[in-house]
Amino acid sequence: MIISTGALFAAMNAKDGPWMGFVVAFGVWVLFFWSYSRHSKKMAERKFRERMFEQHMRSNQYNNRR
Repeated sequence: MIISTGALFAAMNAKDGPWMGFVVAFGVWVLFFWSYSRHSKKMAERKFRERMFEQHMRSNQYNNRR
């Protein structure tokens, strides 16, 4: 995030063509959100698999007691 802040400040202070600074600043944020959403999806999938495994183990434990 330090890179995006520096690029944003550089773009705001640039006299000729600040667009490259804005591209870098917002590009870093896009990469951050993309990576965060990918990580969140993986964690949700892992949590779902763990929940299904626990449910399976509970049902096996209950059936073995009979």
